[in-house]
Amino acid sequence: MIKTRPTRTTVAIAIATGLGAGAATAQTTLDADGVQMLRPSAAGGTHLALGAQDPNSHTRFGIDYHTQATPERSGKLHFWNIKATPLRYASGGSGYTARLHLYASGGRQTSNWKTQNGFLGNPADVKNQEFTVYVRMHTLLTPAIAQATLKIRGGGHHAKDPDAGSCTMMTFGPASNPRPARFGKELTHPVYDYVTLQPQLDATLPENRWVGLKLLSWTAPHSPAQVINQLHIDTAPFDANGHPANHWRLYSAYTDVQGKSTGHYTQLADWGGWQTTLRMDGYQSMDFALPSVREVLPP
Repeated sequence: MIKTRPTRTTVAIAIATGLGAGAATAQTTLDADGVQMLRPSAAGGTHLALGAQDPNSHTRFGIDYHTQATPERSGKLHFWNIKATPLRYASGGSGYTARLHLYASGGRQTSNWKTQNGFLGNPADVKNQEFTVYVRMHTLLTPAIAQATLKIRGGGHHAKDPDAGSCTMMTFGPASNPRPARFGKELTHPVYDYVTLQPQLDATLPENRWVGLKLLSWTAPHSPAQVINQLHIDTAPFDANGHPANHWRLYSAYTDVQGKSTGHYTQLADWGGWQTTLRMDGYQSMDFALPSVREVLPP
C-alpha cells in the first residue's frame, strides 16, 4: 500500500512543554503547520496532514452523511466548518453528529479483532499514533451527551459485519456532560464500553472557542499486553496571528490491558488500523483546522 507523505518540514526548538507524564522533554519539534509533535515520528512510518488542502476532494479524507465542509477564515487562520446531521444512534437514542475521517494508509480494512490480533491490515496502517486536530463547537443542542471524540476506528458500523466496526476512543465533553472525560471501546457494533476518567485538568469543552485536541495511543514496548491512551488539550491554541501556540497539557489517560474488563470486553484493543476519526456529538456545527495523524515511536 502507498504511504502518504505530504511535504513536511520539522524544526527543533527548546521550549517548556508542561505536557505531563509520557511526553516531558526540553526539546520539541514542530511539523509543517507549526504544531508541536509530542512523540518522534517512526522511521518510515505513515503520516497524513491536511494542511491547506480541501478535505472535500482529498482522497485520504472523508466526511460522513454526504456533508460538505465549508472553508472559513479568521485573520490568518484557515479552517473548515461542518454542519451536524440528525440521526438515531444504533446503541439507542437520537442526536446530532458530524464526523471527519483520515485514511492515512490509503488501504482498506481487511481484518477485525476476531480474525487478526492487533487489527493491522497492511504495513502502512498506523500502529502507534499521534492524532491532532483543532476544533470549535457551535450551538449546544443535546447537553448531556455533547462531546468531541478522537477515535482509532474500524470500518462499517452496521449489522452486516458487526465485528468490522471495532474502535477505541477518548472523549472531551462540556460542563453539561456528567462524564466529560472517558475512554471508549467497541469491538462488536453497536456494543460500546465506556470507562469514566478523572480529568487531570480543570477544563471542559468550550462553546464558540477553539481548543486543540491530541490523541496519543501506543503499545508499551516491553508490555505488549498494554496500550496507553492519552488525550492532550490546548485551551488557548492560537496566537494573535493564528499560529499554533502549543500549550499542550495532559487531560486524561487510560491503559487498556489484556484481560482487564471495560464492561462487556476483556479483549485488548490494540487497534492500529487504517482509519482515524474526529467525531462531534450534540452541537449544531463544528469548525476544524489542521487535522493530522502520524505513526510515532513509543516512549
